[in-house]
Amino acid sequence: MNATERDRPAGSGRGDICANGRSAARLILTVAKYTGLTLAGIMLFRAGQARGLIDRGYAAIGGEVFTLFLPAYYFIISKLARDVIADKQGNSKNN
Repeated sequence: MNATERDRPAGSGRGDICANGRSAARLILTVAKYTGLTLAGIMLFRAGQARGLIDRGYAAIGGEVFTLFLPAYYFIISKLARDVIADKQGNSKNN
C-alpha cells in the first residue's frame, strides 16, 4: 500500500464495492430507478383517483390502487425476464 492509498478515506474513489459485491454507482442507479418508479406510481394513483372521483361522483379507491405497486411489478417482471433469458441461454441457476 502506497502513501496515496493509505491517506485516502475508506469508501472513497471509483469502483467502491458494496457488501453484495456491486459498485456504489450501480447501487445509486438502482435506488434512483426504484425511487422514480415509486414517484410515478404515486402520480398515476393520484391521477386515477381524480379520474375515479369524476366518473363515480364520490371518493373511493378502486383499481387505481394497483399503480402503487409499480416498483414491485417492475422487479417481478424484470426478474422473470432475466430468468427466462438465462434459461434459454443455458445459464440457468436451476440446471
